[in-house]
Amino acid sequence: VSFCYPGCDNYILKDFNVILEAGRHYALVGINGAGKTTLIKLLTGLYDDYEGEILINGKELRTYSSAELKAMVATVYQDYCRYPLDMYHNIAIGSINQMNDREKTVQSAETMGLSDLIERLPNGIDTPVTKIEEDGIDLSGGEWQRIAIARLLLSPAPLKILDEPTAALDPLAESRLYEQFNDIIRLHDDDRNMTLFISHRLGMTKCMDTIIVIENGKVKECGSHMQLMELDGLYAEMFRSQAQWYTEEGSIGY
Repeated sequence: VSFCYPGCDNYILKDFNVILEAGRHYALVGINGAGKTTLIKLLTGLYDDYEGEILINGKELRTYSSAELKAMVATVYQDYCRYPLDMYHNIAIGSINQMNDREKTVQSAETMGLSDLIERLPNGIDTPVTKIEEDGIDLSGGEWQRIAIARLLLSPAPLKILDEPTAALDPLAESRLYEQFNDIIRLHDDDRNMTLFISHRLGMTKCMDTIIVIENGKVKECGSHMQLMELDGLYAEMFRSQAQWYTEEGSIGY
């Protein structure tokens, strides 16, 4: 696949080629501007004027309807939605057809470590989390990030994408949150689901089955964490430069 934005001469993606398989979990990493988020916009059907092909089960992405694509992919972006609703519906909206399934919604909130927050809220999970409502309250960025990921967990979509939703957190807090999410997806894993993490920070990559390193719009390296560390290329250089961010004492371990 190749892609450049209208009115631009420079390609964001150029001959990008990779195969993603169901039942596996991937990290897409690279520096800012490498083309990571653009790729996600193509996968979710936001842009369809790319060159080449994107095949889903052998069928070109552009031949799927918008409804079909939305049923296949659930995404948490860096600027995820904060709906002017109560906490319950901010999470339950992740699965429109099961919004009245209170047990699953509460379970998803608890899974993402929101139990203590819910207990502190005046009306529990039914408390409005917006200042638009007279009895609404504000939440911290970290609390909203957990709500956004809890919403993602409810989605029945087989492909779940996280596009740097924790960029506002410090690296250590980001790493802990992703490790928690990784434990969750592994616990409920089956051969139909796929997870794609996008980040320029590498605190989560060790947990992924495959790491795809993108540079100048192309796949530069591809493999597991240990394989890429042994390769001692771009990924190894990036990881070593960031490793101290994700440890309490600043020591490097891989």
